[in-house]
Amino acid sequence: MEDIEPVDPEYLKGFNEGYIIKQHMPDLADKLASSVGDSLRSQGFKDGRNEVLRERERERYPKWLRSDRLSSLEDKELRSKDRDKDKEDIEPERDR
Repeated sequence: MEDIEPVDPEYLKGFNEGYIIKQHMPDLADKLASSVGDSLRSQGFKDGRNEVLRERERERYPKWLRSDRLSSLEDKELRSKDRDKDKEDIEPERDR
């Protein structure tokens, strides 16, 4: 498993604020994002706001495009391996 770096509390606070404000008051979030500085909390605010935009964009996709493609590919590979395994068990023995 990968090592997860701890998130700075100021960045996290800004991210959560940007996310919530963009959900409930999108115009205000846009104005705030353009007026905040370059601090860590400001960057978190902008990233939280952008996350809401990405989620809304994903909602417009068809259902088959919304899923995580990597995990669905892994699932397909596992299912095909299981299917092949089942075929081995079903094949009749041949006389030699």
